[in-house]
Amino acid sequence: MRNWIKWLISFGHAIVLLVLTAFWLNTDFSYGDEQLLVKWSSILKRVVFNIDEDPPKEDYLFINLAYEKALIPREEGLGNEVITDRVKLAQFFEILKRNQKSVKFTVCDVFLKGKSESDSLLQSSISGIKNIVFPTHHGEDGKPEELDLNVPHAIADYRMASGGFLKFKLFQDDNLSTIPVYLYEKTKGRKIDHQNGLYFDNGKLSLNSTIIDYQIRSHELFEQGEYPVVNLSELLMLPEDVIVNEFLKNRIVLIGDFNNDVHETIFGSTPGTLILLNVYLTLKAGYHFVTYWWVVFMLMAYTIFSRLMLFPENDSEKIKKINWIGPLLGSATYLSVLSVASYLMFNIHLQVLILTLYITLLRYIIRLNQVEWSKDQLKEWALALRETYFNFK
Repeated sequence: MRNWIKWLISFGHAIVLLVLTAFWLNTDFSYGDEQLLVKWSSILKRVVFNIDEDPPKEDYLFINLAYEKALIPREEGLGNEVITDRVKLAQFFEILKRNQKSVKFTVCDVFLKGKSESDSLLQSSISGIKNIVFPTHHGEDGKPEELDLNVPHAIADYRMASGGFLKFKLFQDDNLSTIPVYLYEKTKGRKIDHQNGLYFDNGKLSLNSTIIDYQIRSHELFEQGEYPVVNLSELLMLPEDVIVNEFLKNRIVLIGDFNNDVHETIFGSTPGTLILLNVYLTLKAGYHFVTYWWVVFMLMAYTIFSRLMLFPENDSEKIKKINWIGPLLGSATYLSVLSVASYLMFNIHLQVLILTLYITLLRYIIRLNQVEWSKDQLKEWALALRETYFNFK
């Protein structure tokens, strides 16, 4: 086969790989085995190359609700259940409402389910506040749950991979945004919509699901104290002018239970409210955009990869010098390096494991056409493949 035909076939296969990459990137699931690659890519970018800067500390305020609890009667059966103290929330929101022009936005990560005697007080304090949002979640029927108070709300669900949170799907419902998208659209004056299965941010092609780059990490809040964190009761002890001028003015306010609403991530235990903020920061930084140059870069890289994979025996002296070290290690190594390069240059991680699985299957199919395999060989290969990719704990 002529060399140019091999390159043409390789380019066609590169398009297939790019389509698979785009499809997998837009799902909200990832293999836990990929977390190590994502983690070290982020460390390489932030620590070694010092590419990213921390978000401005004066732009955010974290209000902890861990110690603001109240009891209400259970709706079903005897006894009580614990909810966030709605009287304390109402006191804060009254201050916020009087000074809302000074505050950029407020995310109150409190799931307003369960009725209390203070509901009318809380409802009155929230009514009239424009830049605020509360979370809701999908119920067993797959639809967003209705809250017990009439407040602006958006979805705060995400899927956990084995070992921790890695990806976030921006749109999970046709009629309701997720909290990071809601915050992004309100504060930046942009609009993300979808047409024919594609997503666009003000006309620019966008991913619908993205691996989050944690620009603010949990230890920066609680151990290093780089960002202001205050308990609600302690904040309410201060005069209103001090609360507004020293804590709220020109900030995005994040309210949540930072002690108990905690989830495992690739960077350790992280409050759910902080996860949502980091998704917003990813959008704000434009890491969800699919650029023309990223497509060109991926097509070039995938074409070379396909040439090496599909035609390892060739007449090119330059390619002969490259040692193809096997279908599994060779694919995983090449794709891992490609993922790091894609992240450093375009802020897009690749999902290496699923692509490696596809490449491995394709390599063995090619081998099947070249040699005769016995049933024992096929069984041995299938067991090895299962142990490599599907040995979940």
